[in-house]
Amino acid sequence: MLEENVPEVTAAEIARLAGVGRAAVSNWRRRHPDFPKPVGGTETSPSFALPEVEAWLRAQGKLAEVPLRERVWQQVTAHPGGAVAALVEAGAALLVVRDRPARWLELAALPDDRLAERLPPVRDEALAARLGAGHPVTVRPAAGAVTLRRAVAELAAGLGARQAFEFLLGRHLEANPPPVHAHPRRRHQLMAGLAGPGV
Repeated sequence: MLEENVPEVTAAEIARLAGVGRAAVSNWRRRHPDFPKPVGGTETSPSFALPEVEAWLRAQGKLAEVPLRERVWQQVTAHPGGAVAALVEAGAALLVVRDRPARWLELAALPDDRLAERLPPVRDEALAARLGAGHPVTVRPAAGAVTLRRAVAELAAGLGARQAFEFLLGRHLEANPPPVHAHPRRRHQLMAGLAGPGV
């Protein structure tokens, strides 16, 4: 039995990991009896345990290393509070990375337990500066949050903070397309505030 919060991936995500099309993943499932069995999803759109998929891809010589974008996305989907909570956590951390880069570098040099302790006030200050003192953002502490914060900062170092958040939000919306009417006004305001001017 799989442990809780094991990241799951779809056939499309497996294709991204391996750098192939979705048809190749379908072929692997049919031709290789040792291909990982589905652990969730539906019959027409199954999901697979990421660790099992990575192990299978490595054994087949189809995966050398998981790209940083995919590793960060996997952390988002495996977040114990769900992907939305992870996106709030990631967005708040990226705001610190972008708006207080020197402070982030000081914090990033700390061990995980100290980072977990010292980041929240800096994050809250950055959120208040960006969104106003009465902002609606609540970042709840969760297991693995420090790992996610460090990973999104690493992603931002390569892409830029805004582009890193756009990537994560885009992947979330791709995986979970919302109904047009699903976002209340305050959520739109929050997204616009986190994205910053010029979006």
